[in-house]
Amino acid sequence: MYMKKHKLLNYAPRFLIIILLFISVIFLMNAVQNLLNSDVKINLTEIVTQNKDVITSKLNMEVNDLDSTATQIANFLSSGKSIDNDSLFKAFLASIANNEKNNMFVAGTDGTAYFEDGNTLNISGRQYYKLAMQDLHNISDRLVSRQDGEEIFVISVPLKCNGEIIGSVQKFFTPEEMYDICSISLFSEEGYMYVINKEGYILISSRQEAYSQENENYLRMIYAQGNENESIQLQQDIQNQKSGFMETTVDGKKIFSAYTPLEDIHDWYLISSVSTEAVSPNANIVIKMFYLILSVVVIIFGLSLFFFLSYKNKQKSHLEQIAFIDSVTQGNTFNKFTVDLKQALLQHDGKPLYLLKFDIDNFKYVNNFYGFELGDRLLYQINKTIESKLLPGESIARISGDHFVILLEEVSDKRLENLLELPFNEEEITIYISAGIYAITDRSESINLMVDKASTAAQTAKGTLDKKIIYYSENFDQQMIRNEQMKRSIKQAFTNHEMIPFFQPKVDITTGKLVGAEALARWLKDGKLIPPFEFIPLCEKTGLIMDLDMAIFEQTLHFIKKHLDQGNNCVPISVNFSRLHLVDSHFLEKIVSKIHEYGIPANLIEIELTESAIFDNYEVISKFIDKLHKEGFQISMDDFGSGYSSLNMLKDISIDTLKIDKDFLNKTTNSERQRIIFSAVAQMATQLKINVVVEGVETLENISLMKEVGCFVAQGYYYSKPVDENTFDKIYQEGFLC
Repeated sequence: MYMKKHKLLNYAPRFLIIILLFISVIFLMNAVQNLLNSDVKINLTEIVTQNKDVITSKLNMEVNDLDSTATQIANFLSSGKSIDNDSLFKAFLASIANNEKNNMFVAGTDGTAYFEDGNTLNISGRQYYKLAMQDLHNISDRLVSRQDGEEIFVISVPLKCNGEIIGSVQKFFTPEEMYDICSISLFSEEGYMYVINKEGYILISSRQEAYSQENENYLRMIYAQGNENESIQLQQDIQNQKSGFMETTVDGKKIFSAYTPLEDIHDWYLISSVSTEAVSPNANIVIKMFYLILSVVVIIFGLSLFFFLSYKNKQKSHLEQIAFIDSVTQGNTFNKFTVDLKQALLQHDGKPLYLLKFDIDNFKYVNNFYGFELGDRLLYQINKTIESKLLPGESIARISGDHFVILLEEVSDKRLENLLELPFNEEEITIYISAGIYAITDRSESINLMVDKASTAAQTAKGTLDKKIIYYSENFDQQMIRNEQMKRSIKQAFTNHEMIPFFQPKVDITTGKLVGAEALARWLKDGKLIPPFEFIPLCEKTGLIMDLDMAIFEQTLHFIKKHLDQGNNCVPISVNFSRLHLVDSHFLEKIVSKIHEYGIPANLIEIELTESAIFDNYEVISKFIDKLHKEGFQISMDDFGSGYSSLNMLKDISIDTLKIDKDFLNKTTNSERQRIIFSAVAQMATQLKINVVVEGVETLENISLMKEVGCFVAQGYYYSKPVDENTFDKIYQEGFLC
């Protein structure tokens, strides 16, 4: 026994030396690596900014050149007596007579495109054409050419004659040509670049030989390599138009990447990447030498660690996907769907055919909140569920992301309702579908145009509460363009600080004392107020409502801060937040950071959530409200009684204020039943220690009814309509309304 202990004591210093050596080597490697990383971050960030300027300059030159051609065409046309498609085509040929391989084509007001060789094509369904006809210069994402099936990019500019838009001029570029325009040498060709759109799909890449370009998603690619946090952060920065830097591991190699938006190129993002070996090979040699020394030491004193290091170097193999099988759903790809549809158009003479296009509303928030893995399982289950309900000859395919298309022969209301009934039990996720249907009337029409029309109808369905399926109509295209213009105006309104709060007081009806207020979003454009119903639904549909909520929230904090600094007695102000904030993992952090920035006590802010938002996200909102309470915020349920009421939820969700909908005040055929229900709700709230605010109070009769049932806080036109900040300043300071 003594000998064994002696041997162990002899080995102890050796093990101690191994541990110290191991710690020393690791520390030195980390120091070298951190220094390398710091230099790379600075250099790569500067490089991507410079490259952005070069790329945007080159693309703008192409746009300007195309604009010059449009001017030449217009000059030819202005000399003629009339402007029709024939004269347009002749003017186009004359303007490009001296150009070689110009890849240009011109289109008239009816969407008919004319090419140099005399071929024609209807492009009225293409987004680049629609934008050009609205006097918007634009560059498209990667498209599939309807002439030869090859992938192309299209630059489109409006064609004006005598100040009137009479068509558009386009130039298409192959992926190779677009890459030549956008490619920039990085680290002596050791680095590489990507250009992606806001959904993360790769448009241009200096490593095209390494990837399948069809439906290749950069976010998903790095996520699959184990870079989950980096993928999520990049997606959030893209949505917020932010530049950034990240470190990822791809195929066992450490990669540094800097990224920045290409502001003048719509929603494109530039990513410049380089491996650690390319940045500083000498540093990597030193690091490898330390690893070698450590490996030798480990081999001498124990084989176990050697096997451990060897095991770490093993890599997983990846299976190739079959061309017609979608990697996520294991169902049809869009290419396979196109083949099936072409056969159906030939074989089903006389039978009506329909294209149904649908997607999941705000699916990106499912990925953000629950992760890409669960999001993929959801897409798989949706595809399998619908596929099992299809008739022979019908088919379904995933186009990209959460977008699906279905070929149908029967579209009765009952069948469509059954078809899109998509239960998903995992995590108790509630999903909403926006779908559009296009009845195929012209079988010679291009498949892409058919899908475009179904997509337009689906886009129209977004944001509607009563209809989730809408049939295509010709006037949808114009509405889509108007919405796009309004969306751009809203974004500009944020820049110009045109979104401002109006405040509506909450009053104690017994004393006339101001007990609170609600901040409501208003759009003041060129001195005129734009009604909320004209921009708020579009903000909710596009996700801009989150920016709007935060803008009103910050201006409210500024208002309260002003009165605190003046020594005034401040009452709480409620701020509305959309249900979209509930799936933003950083929402709580953002609002807490803001109140700390302004030095505002959390109890002076009341978070208003609609009854429908709470009802739809029952478990999520319950946990979220608990977190808000811990930070000191007050919570109110807005529009109680407007249609989703569940009295049962009040026992589980600890709200502070119940805002009773104005419908409780409306006259009914049985006023006694109304009084009893109103009184019961008020008494219940009182027993649960929940404050009650009655909305829509407009008459003395409303006041009398409130007093009768025991409600004493009112909000409505009887006391004040929503007023601007200057008007509310006096009310807030005085603290009374007569």
